[in-house]
Amino acid sequence: MTNEYIPVALNTIQPNTCAGCNLYIKTHTDEGIRYVLYCNSESALYEHNIKELQYNQINYLFIKQCEETLYLRHRESHLKLIIHDPSLDTKTKSEMVYNVAKSIMFDIFNDPRAGDNVERSKNWVSGTVEYVLNNKDATSTMLNMVSYDYYTYTHCVDVSVLGLLFAKYLRLNEKEMNDFGTGLLLHDIGKTRINLDILNKNGKLSEVEYIEIKKHVEFGHEILKGLGGLREESFFPILQHHEKLNGQGYPMGLRGGEIHDYGKIAMIIDVYDALTTKRPYSDARKPFPALQMMKEHMKGHFDEVYFRSFVAFLGSRGG
Repeated sequence: MTNEYIPVALNTIQPNTCAGCNLYIKTHTDEGIRYVLYCNSESALYEHNIKELQYNQINYLFIKQCEETLYLRHRESHLKLIIHDPSLDTKTKSEMVYNVAKSIMFDIFNDPRAGDNVERSKNWVSGTVEYVLNNKDATSTMLNMVSYDYYTYTHCVDVSVLGLLFAKYLRLNEKEMNDFGTGLLLHDIGKTRINLDILNKNGKLSEVEYIEIKKHVEFGHEILKGLGGLREESFFPILQHHEKLNGQGYPMGLRGGEIHDYGKIAMIIDVYDALTTKRPYSDARKPFPALQMMKEHMKGHFDEVYFRSFVAFLGSRGG
């Protein structure tokens, strides 16, 4: 793993900054391919360096795969500059936005009580909201980023991406999108306190296991309250993404108007993403069969107005 290298597009490196990891040039010799150090982790890659490389038709540098996380932290710290960079196409920007979120959530699930978790989440959501509101092609490219393999941390990213794009479709304002999106990104942080054998069980949960997994909602609330820095509105998706309209959800058994709009929307997106991703106990469903199952086999679970809007949103690719 430490000797494997991955390409980094030159135009995705923010000029005049340190990338946070060593950057290499790929060369071809009689002995085969070699990777030659071009810029070390503590040195900035200046604009004239980038122009010189481009002049020599070098459009990619390489990083060691084991240092990818360090590089993603560099991208994370410059996310707003990246999304406003006119030299980058929408697909490249969407990939960076999505991969930065995966890196953030991977870190959070490894250390849920780290002091910068909330701030990193809020900053990512803020940048992503700016991006989707100011780029008409962001919706279709971001939807294509959504993963079909289920890991709890990627599920959080996918739910947040879907939620932000749907929020744009519903014409929520920027502040509402920030509050809602941050709650979605962190909605399952409480699962860090659930036994992995239960989370990854290949089959139906026992009654005892189901009682245990339901605790993740309150665990998440407890973790995030302890960290501080999260607006009250962001707690609605966290606390209510398993509340059903008919009162048969958890943890509080709320019904109808007792559930906040953010909770109602979060419930729809959480279930949809779970159905359309590969799980330990089931294959991923295509969008239409997933929506059909939600409509026909989960009656009373969802707000009908939001559910119909979500179907229309997916049908229009978020247009």
